[in-house]
Amino acid sequence: MNPLSFATIDEYQAALDRLIAAAQHRIRIHDRNLADGGFNTVARHDSLRTFCVAGAGRRIEILLDETDTVQYHCPRLMQLLRDFGHVIEIRQTEPGSERPEHGFALADRHAVLRRHDKDDLRGSLDLDNVHDAVLLHDLFERLWERAPVVVPATTLGLG
Repeated sequence: MNPLSFATIDEYQAALDRLIAAAQHRIRIHDRNLADGGFNTVARHDSLRTFCVAGAGRRIEILLDETDTVQYHCPRLMQLLRDFGHVIEIRQTEPGSERPEHGFALADRHAVLRRHDKDDLRGSLDLDNVHDAVLLHDLFERLWERAPVVVPATTLGLG
């Protein structure tokens, strides 16, 4: 299958929909802040929730450069984090560390969605690219290991 290119917000969100639908075990997302991905829409909430309840051992790992958008403007995603904290984890890239300029999302070890730049919507989706998926998983893993958990499942502090 040839990669599917996207250049608009609607095309990018449709590509994310296809990637999420293709995932069977793990979804990994690396982005600046998720602002363009429709993570507060009902449709995105429903697709992620469906993934979370579809079987044991599923994981969604989200690695962001900035977390304010998620914490303050994505209540549906935060609700999923509260309900499925055993499945979903959100971390912030280590402050001051080198970060890739491109954003990407991965489904299992075969599907790759890549944005050429985190500030640009242009990119591509390839649902069968094991080689690139493995390379990006390795990059994600290195960033993930150094990233602190900064988005708690609740907004309540210790009182």
